[in-house]
Amino acid sequence: MVRPAALDDAPAIARVHVASWRTTYRGMLPDDFLASLSAAQYAERWSRVIGEGSSRVYVVEEPEGIVGFASGGRERAGEGGFAGELYAIYVLDGSRRRGHGRELVRAVAEALREMKLPDMIVWVLRDNTDARQFYEHLGGVYVRSQPITIGTATLEEVSYGWQALDEIRY
Repeated sequence: MVRPAALDDAPAIARVHVASWRTTYRGMLPDDFLASLSAAQYAERWSRVIGEGSSRVYVVEEPEGIVGFASGGRERAGEGGFAGELYAIYVLDGSRRRGHGRELVRAVAEALREMKLPDMIVWVLRDNTDARQFYEHLGGVYVRSQPITIGTATLEEVSYGWQALDEIRY
């Protein structure tokens, strides 16, 4: 079940965020950086994001609790041609391939529509082939790449975009 995040979901979102980064980015980011991620710090961050209300945050729940989340809102970096952005989407390893990602994207896209944002862009690490295939399967079109520094690592991220939210293929 996908639903809007509540303020008291912040610790669970943080837990998913940190666990997902540690599994998704193992081998891409330095081990010491991944080990330094703190669910407590992320909980504070997610409390702030949810409380401010400028981003839309959604969670997906299974019987054992929150297993994924997504957030989105206005495009943040001044990327020409896109007004909306999918900021983050993470699902725990053991809960992937159950349709949660598609439903989270659907929820964010609907929120962007409500915000009168007609399109969407997302940034993903170039080496995150699973995520890139996911966005391509949803009909995302490659936009461009750029360097990004995370911790001490300089990587490349690529963007995918949908010129109209109706172009997303769920």
